[in-house]
Amino acid sequence: MLTCSKMSEIMKELAMMCFRETRAVHSSEAVHTSLLLANVAWNRALGQDVPDYEDLLMVFTRSNPKLWSELLQGNTESLIEIMRKAKEQRYPEDRRTVLACGMREGNVRVEWCDEKDYPEASVLVAKRLAALYKNQAVPVGRSKTSKKSKR
Repeated sequence: MLTCSKMSEIMKELAMMCFRETRAVHSSEAVHTSLLLANVAWNRALGQDVPDYEDLLMVFTRSNPKLWSELLQGNTESLIEIMRKAKEQRYPEDRRTVLACGMREGNVRVEWCDEKDYPEASVLVAKRLAALYKNQAVPVGRSKTSKKSKR
């Protein structure tokens, strides 16, 4: 039987790779950005299509334009690639697929499913998030496999 680490710990580990200063206290927006990119990296390593994340990055950037100074670089695709490679090296047998990842009340929260359940589960999560944030602009569901972003 394969024993798996907690996904929240794994996502934190990957997200920390995005930061210039790993021991510093980071802004909420920078943390959310790094977790979002870790989510994208993890699922890409599994060969999954990932929803377009650019709109969410714009929300974080509007809230705190200086968040990018906390990260190693502003090229999101390069950051994702660093984390994707780390997932493949450190967790090659872990086939859990991340549905949602973020911070709530200071804790990293990850919703995941078995890889075989991802197509159905991703639709259900998108619907739940859309209902939860119906009065806010929270993009869900547009799939994009690759998009270069430079800040």
